[in-house]
Amino acid sequence: MEMTRTTGLEGAREAHPAGCRHPLRVRPYRFRGDAEDPQCLSCAVLYKPVLRRAIYVALIVGTILTIINQGDVLLMGTLTPTVVAKILLTYLVPYSVSTFSDLSANRLVDTVAKGPK
Repeated sequence: MEMTRTTGLEGAREAHPAGCRHPLRVRPYRFRGDAEDPQCLSCAVLYKPVLRRAIYVALIVGTILTIINQGDVLLMGTLTPTVVAKILLTYLVPYSVSTFSDLSANRLVDTVAKGPK
């Protein structure tokens, strides 16, 4: 879906990609620079800078934690399905934390002051 906007005095229409592909969803996330429109949760999670940063953090932190926690098992070569599951969770945790912190930092704050009940 492409949105158009009028630019300058000429009235020319310029096409630019929409920030969110889901027009009927609540859009509580706005990111600096790239997106003019707020984004819904699924578009925000799949937003390339958020995704790239989360993968980068997960690879670095997950590798360090895997070496600390499972290094002896990996060196001995006694890999079991349980250890593989633990290693996958070790990478999932920093990925989730990075994504959550990015979304929390870019969440739109309700600017309407709420009075007493």
